[in-house]
Amino acid sequence: MEILVAVWGVLAQMAPWLLGGFLMAGCVAVLMPEKLVSSVMGGARGWSGVLNAVLLGIPLPVCSCGVLPLAAGLRKAGAGKGAVAGFLISTPQTGIDSVMATYSLLGPVFALARPLAAFATGLVGGLAVNLTSGDARPLTKPTCHCCRHCDTAEGAASRRSVIFRIFHTAFVELLGDIVRPLAVGLIVASAVTVLVPEDFFATAFGGNDWILMPLMVLVGFPMYVCSTASIPIAASLMMKGVSPGAAFVFLMVGPAINATSIAMVSTLIGRRATVAYVTVIAIGALVCGIVVNALPFDVMPHVMPCRGIEHLSPGKHVAGIVLTILMAFHLVRKKIQKTKKGNREK
Repeated sequence: MEILVAVWGVLAQMAPWLLGGFLMAGCVAVLMPEKLVSSVMGGARGWSGVLNAVLLGIPLPVCSCGVLPLAAGLRKAGAGKGAVAGFLISTPQTGIDSVMATYSLLGPVFALARPLAAFATGLVGGLAVNLTSGDARPLTKPTCHCCRHCDTAEGAASRRSVIFRIFHTAFVELLGDIVRPLAVGLIVASAVTVLVPEDFFATAFGGNDWILMPLMVLVGFPMYVCSTASIPIAASLMMKGVSPGAAFVFLMVGPAINATSIAMVSTLIGRRATVAYVTVIAIGALVCGIVVNALPFDVMPHVMPCRGIEHLSPGKHVAGIVLTILMAFHLVRKKIQKTKKGNREK
């Protein structure tokens, strides 16, 4: 029961910002579609191509898997390897929806630091790839089977109103894409809050960030966690003694890279460039974590489960109910689709 209360505390705290963020993300996705991105990025090379890619990637509401087909489209349109790498690094780390959700739990410092860190690492990573690799074109366009960003429905979409497409993109496509990692993130964060003793990490590691920060890199690397789902996990870790800088390392590494995407990244930019890509993410996260710890601001979480639930406003409870219904709808729908697919394959 305590874990359920903790889940609700995080969910209701995030819900108004998350719903608003998805709506804004839907506007971005509809009004700045893939064709526009390709037209701006296509043929862009050198440092200007990297800069364009990073600036375009930061606000896009795309997860670390959904970014792959978009990046493949940019590569096919003529974008250089460095530009593609910058896009791959900056896009999954943040987005309009995750910035708003970050503000709801972690406050304005983290909400501002995330896009700034995405910009810096994306720019450095793209330039590093340009320096360490050639620019041969990929022969085929990789496909992604875990997100519906790969699907196209231009004919149907053209017949729909813009408002309908925005709401459909926001609360059907985008929320549907991250509902599973978001649910897992909420459960993991709540379990950490309830089951892990107070100041566990501070006691276990003696406040030694030289151990904790590399540990967060190792924890974040094999995980698939989107930028939004990583927020409650980071907040719960901070409440248990992890420093803001170490939590920020997890916020960067978890969404920016995962083990399942490395092979596809390698086909887009090559093996040597992929090594530079991964190295920049890891080192960039450590540097940004050190900077966050050095900031003279209060960067502790705003409200955490089991502590501030009684202070939640009625509006947040209503928003939490709406978000719960939407998440339940998507989880049930995915279960039905998986069952039907299994029956067809028999």
